[in-house]
Amino acid sequence: MKKFTEAYKKARSVLQTEEYEKEWHKFLTITSGAKALIGDTGFEKTHAASSDSVREKIKKDSNGAFVSFFIGGDCGDVIYNAAENAKAKATHNDRAATLKFLRHVYHEQNRGGQQVWVYSPPKAYSSWVYDELKGTESQVKSKLRKNKEVFSAKERTHMCNALALARKIAEDTKVKLGKKDEATKKLVKRWFFDEDTGDDKMDATITKLTDGFKKIAQDCNSDKLVFTDYPDWRSSRKDYFGAAFRNGEGGGFPIIYLEGAFTRLTGNSGKLWLCALTIIHELSHFSVGTQDHRYDHAGLKPSKTTFKYAKTMENADSWGYFATDLAGYLSKADYQKTWK
Repeated sequence: MKKFTEAYKKARSVLQTEEYEKEWHKFLTITSGAKALIGDTGFEKTHAASSDSVREKIKKDSNGAFVSFFIGGDCGDVIYNAAENAKAKATHNDRAATLKFLRHVYHEQNRGGQQVWVYSPPKAYSSWVYDELKGTESQVKSKLRKNKEVFSAKERTHMCNALALARKIAEDTKVKLGKKDEATKKLVKRWFFDEDTGDDKMDATITKLTDGFKKIAQDCNSDKLVFTDYPDWRSSRKDYFGAAFRNGEGGGFPIIYLEGAFTRLTGNSGKLWLCALTIIHELSHFSVGTQDHRYDHAGLKPSKTTFKYAKTMENADSWGYFATDLAGYLSKADYQKTWK
C-alpha cells in the first residue's frame, strides 16, 4: 500500500464483507456502529463516537479477569481473538488489521466547531497496518500490542486549531479576490508576477486563484478531511512539514499527511500561521494540482530569470504565502525573510 485511501478502502471492504467473532461482530455492526463509520466517500461524523467505543471495548476486554488470568491477555490477544472466524482463516490478519485501524481513528473538534479526522497509527509501524500484520500468530500479536501513536492528543488538538485558521485564511482570501481591489491586486503581483508579466494577466490570474481557493476553502470546511502521516517517512518525518498527492487519491475526500516539523510547533501560538499555511499548501496540491517548484527558504520573489510567472502560478508555497499575506497573518519579518 502507498496511500491512506488504499488502507481506508481495505478497511471498508473488510467491515462490509467479513465476519468477526460473534460478540465482536455484533458490536462492530450494531452496538457501536463502527461498520457504518467508514463510509463510501469518507468517515461518517454521525458515527464518530464508534472509534471511541472500539478503544473502550479493547481496553475493557484487555483488562477482563478471564482474559488476564487464563491467557495472559492484552490488547494484542483481544484484537487477534476478536478477528477469529474458523470459516475464513485466510483473512484473519485483515480482520485484525481493520480493528487495529479503527483503534487509531479520532474525530477532533475544537470550541469553535472546527472538526477533522485524524488517523494516528503506532510509531513502531513503518508501513500501513495491512502490510505490517504479517508472519506468525505471535508476530502479529506483537504488532497489535504497539499502541504508542505518531500523534499525541495535544498534537491532534493543535492540528484542529491550525485547520480552523487555515479555513479562515482561505475564506478571507476568497472574499478579497472577489472584490478585486487595488490592495488585493498588489499582493497578486507581489507573489506571482515577474518583471515581464503585464497587467493584462491580472483578471485571468485572479480567476484561477479564486477557483483554487474555493476548492481549498471547501476542503477546510469538509467533515471528511483526514490528517495522518506517511509511513515511508517515519524515520525522517522530523524534516518535513507535510505532503499530499497532487489532484487527490481518488477516494472522494481530502487527505493531508502531517509530519514532525508541523507537530513540533504544537503549543507555539506564534507559529500557528505557519501550520495553517502548511495546510493550505498541501490542499493546493490535493485539490488544485500545484507543484513544489520552490520553497520559502529559497525565496519566493518572482523573477523573469529564475522564478517566472508560469512557475509561481503552479507553486504551492506561493499560494500559501499569498493567502497568508492577503489575510493579514504574515508578519513583516516573515515576509522579508521569504520574499527574496
